[in-house]
Amino acid sequence: MNQDKSIRIGAVVAEFHYDITMMMLERAKEHAQFLGAEVTQIVKVPGVFDMALAVKKLLERKDIDGVITLGAVIEG
Repeated sequence: MNQDKSIRIGAVVAEFHYDITMMMLERAKEHAQFLGAEVTQIVKVPGVFDMALAVKKLLERKDIDGVITLGAVIEG
C-alpha cells in the first residue's frame, strides 16, 4: 500500500438513477477526504450488474489502494 501519501481509492458508480448515485459519489469523495484518503479514479457503468469487471480492472492497477462501489437499486 502507498505509505507516504493518502490512500488512493477507485470508485465504480452506476449511472442508473444518476441523480442519486452522483450525490452518493460527492458524499463519498468528501468522506474520503475527511479520512485522509482520495478518490483518484472514477469509472461509470450503466448499472449495478456491470460493476464487477470495472472493480476487477481497478484492483489490478498499482496506483489504486482500494475500490468502492456506488449504486442505487430501487424496487419499482
